[in-house]
Amino acid sequence: MQSSFIFLRFALFLAVSGIVNADSDNYKHDSDSNRYSVADVKGNYGFSFDGEVVGVAPVAAIGAIRADGRGNITKAIRTISVGGLAITQTFTCTLKVGPNGTGSATCPLDNPAHGFPPVETFDFVIEDDANAFRLVGTTPGIVVFGSGRRQ
Repeated sequence: MQSSFIFLRFALFLAVSGIVNADSDNYKHDSDSNRYSVADVKGNYGFSFDGEVVGVAPVAAIGAIRADGRGNITKAIRTISVGGLAITQTFTCTLKVGPNGTGSATCPLDNPAHGFPPVETFDFVIEDDANAFRLVGTTPGIVVFGSGRRQ
């Protein structure tokens, strides 16, 4: 539990400092040849995240997404467990990607759970030549951190 608390504090630090903000100039690549765009987010990825719905219950999810390389996740599915109650959800997203590899996603859910937001938001950073990413949830009241990898 202590390591989760430390991690959540670190994730909050990153979000507040702007390190995971697509519009941030806090981080630059060493070479102009390593500039990122939405074109780098294309293909199929698997992902997972875990965290907490603040004051409600722990949350964890696994899923798969398909990105079109034009700033859209066109097909996505996940199994999400909130406090031990698991459901399957589908969704799409629109993406923004900054030249430093940081970005944001806005994801309307096709079948949101009762009492939960119909749209979730995330910030992310592209890694490993766009073969992987890490994410942090930015939806108020939901604290999650996770990662994904090209399939």
